[in-house]
Amino acid sequence: MHAGDMFAWKALPYIDTDNGGSVAIHPQTLAKAVATIKDVDTVITGHIPIPTTWNELKEYADFTQDFVTWAQNEMKAGKTVDQAVPEYKVPAKYRGYVASANPQFGGVKTNLEALYKELKK
Repeated sequence: MHAGDMFAWKALPYIDTDNGGSVAIHPQTLAKAVATIKDVDTVITGHIPIPTTWNELKEYADFTQDFVTWAQNEMKAGKTVDQAVPEYKVPAKYRGYVASANPQFGGVKTNLEALYKELKK
């Protein structure tokens, strides 16, 4: 299956919010794909060398959801984006993951700013 930039790297995604992308919905979309698409053994990602497995896509869906949950908790705690950003650490269970594969695309601050805007609506 070709996932493209829905699963570009083992890092926080780049979400094109200017054209309707949603940080909050991204992990839900991945989880829906995992739950409904069957019999896939290899996933072609946006930039990770193949072969990438279906289980890695499942793990990535969990990783992105865990980030959204963390961000929601930071917002509920009254933290600003600038206060929350330095506190984010990739959970240890996501070995080989980084917060940002390329600072030009995605990363903690970019995703957190977009998510805070979404959640305030």
